[in-house]
Amino acid sequence: MGFSSKLKAHKHLLTLETLKFISEFMEDGNARGAALRIGIPETYAGRYGQWLKKHSFVKQSMESELDDRDRLRLRKALTEIDRQMQICKDILNLEEIE
Repeated sequence: MGFSSKLKAHKHLLTLETLKFISEFMEDGNARGAALRIGIPETYAGRYGQWLKKHSFVKQSMESELDDRDRLRLRKALTEIDRQMQICKDILNLEEIE
């Protein structure tokens, strides 16, 4: 599978990064701002936000009408996922790559 095929396949995978983007994007509809808030470098945030905005998962989620309670549940779930990811990294002795 070539690199471009992997990028196309990525559009159909729901990743933690995409979930975080959706949560942030729902706040104000600002793709660049959402990308920055999930940790995308400023140099790429605009382009990356626009790319993520086109994902079917993002489009579908934007059609959902979430109330404040649902948004809070989503944020709590993402926080828990982040916590579990850190536990896995610790178990596997993985460090952040800079």
